[in-house]
Amino acid sequence: MRWTVVAVLVAFAVIYVLVGRERTIPPGVVLPNIIATPMSEAEATTFLATMHATATVEEREGELSIRVSAATFPVRREGQLALAQQYARADELIQRRKRPITFLDASGSRFARSDPATGVTLTR
Repeated sequence: MRWTVVAVLVAFAVIYVLVGRERTIPPGVVLPNIIATPMSEAEATTFLATMHATATVEEREGELSIRVSAATFPVRREGQLALAQQYARADELIQRRKRPITFLDASGSRFARSDPATGVTLTR
């Protein structure tokens, strides 16, 4: 009975470590879209409107700068990449072209970059 309890606890600990561990995403590496579901124009418009309600968006010479508020900034790196990828996809759908986008956290530090030629990457 005692070994069964120990075995169950060890199995639970191993599963917790494997499932709870954050995916490694190196800076500068373009990965496929984390959210692979296709996006419609209506969904893109809604997503951008939601982002613009909480983020600071500036456009200079065709390049966007998105400063994500602290309240909506994803803590995990995978969430940060997903946010940048979704924004770039939505922007491309609405604008009908890809454009460079810089993503900043609430403190103004760059965390991701969308390049029209290569794609979206984390920068830190």
